[in-house]
Amino acid sequence: MLPLSPTWQIVLGLFFLCFSYYLLHKLIVYLKNIFRPFKKGQKYWCRVNAVSDGDTLTCYRFNIRRSETKLRFAYIDAPESSQSYGKESQRLVQSMVKNKMVRVKITDIDRYGRCVGVVYRYRKNINEEMVKRGAAWVYEEYIQDKKHLNYLLNLQNKAKKQKKGLWKSSRPVRPSIYRKQSK
Repeated sequence: MLPLSPTWQIVLGLFFLCFSYYLLHKLIVYLKNIFRPFKKGQKYWCRVNAVSDGDTLTCYRFNIRRSETKLRFAYIDAPESSQSYGKESQRLVQSMVKNKMVRVKITDIDRYGRCVGVVYRYRKNINEEMVKRGAAWVYEEYIQDKKHLNYLLNLQNKAKKQKKGLWKSSRPVRPSIYRKQSK
């Protein structure tokens, strides 16, 4: 094999330097994504290990850090645990997602630092399922998309007509009103 001229050695050295820099950059970006906790607008797979009430759960993200986070369901408000139908709502969420793999789409971070998101088990939207089964109210104030709001309100009205879940009661109290009364 013929020895390379100094010019070609410099060119090859620069090429390998650029290639090494590119690989190092890709590795750093990949590692940052692995170690990053839950972030708004992203979708994650996680395992639900606890259900606090009908609209709050704790899950572990599958990354190296095994990030644990409290997650609040987006667009719905379930009865508090101490409220009428609160325990039933909590049991319904447990039966659907506890100790199971779910996909979470983070929509926001609330004032308590909890992630707010839409929870999917297989292709089923658990947030919508809670409204459909009469286990939660639609949180109208937080829904920007009018089509989505109308869809959820239709699910809620259907559950009301069929007297499902909390709608069996003659006058169910919204959790937001219940929280104000409890103070």
